[in-house]
Amino acid sequence: MLDLLSQLMALYADIDKEVAAFQLKSGLRCSAGCGDCCRTADLQVTALEMLPVAHAMLCDGTAAQWLERLSGPHGSGTCVLYTAHPEKDAAGHCDYYPWRPGLCRLFGFAAIRGRTGSKTLAVCRHIRQNDPHGAASAMALVEEAPLFVHYGTRICGLDPVLGSKPMPVNLALRQAIQRLGLNAAYAHLESFRDNTAA
Repeated sequence: MLDLLSQLMALYADIDKEVAAFQLKSGLRCSAGCGDCCRTADLQVTALEMLPVAHAMLCDGTAAQWLERLSGPHGSGTCVLYTAHPEKDAAGHCDYYPWRPGLCRLFGFAAIRGRTGSKTLAVCRHIRQNDPHGAASAMALVEEAPLFVHYGTRICGLDPVLGSKPMPVNLALRQAIQRLGLNAAYAHLESFRDNTAA
């Protein structure tokens, strides 16, 4: 499982590099600390995309708390990793930003391919409203934008079982925590068996 996590984080580094290059060329940027995309209620990712977050939670000892939170009323709706700012209109933040899923890394700076094969840049509503000129300039560079489907295919290729079924972000996180927890328990059991058999 650690090998899979390493491969996924390497893929995320590729995404980050391509997004940064597109941002540099297009001038397109998120507003400082915006977080609007994190408040989207229908965010869909795969359980595979959430493995790095789940791993970080297991390592910092908070996985059980997050599982409990995910099984309560926060199990659906907006991403549980988003912490809103106490002031209503102030920006919030992602509690596990370095380990965020691929979709979150691409959103606002990647393109979708339409039925005719043409690309459309998926610029977020906030950027379109606050910087219409910048959004229009970025649209002109759409051919150089990363493609969602390209990275979605690469993610799925790492593990077709965990990486092929998009689901609500909180469900994906719960499944990722459960999967890693089960793998850790199994590895512990195997280690225990090996030590007692010797």
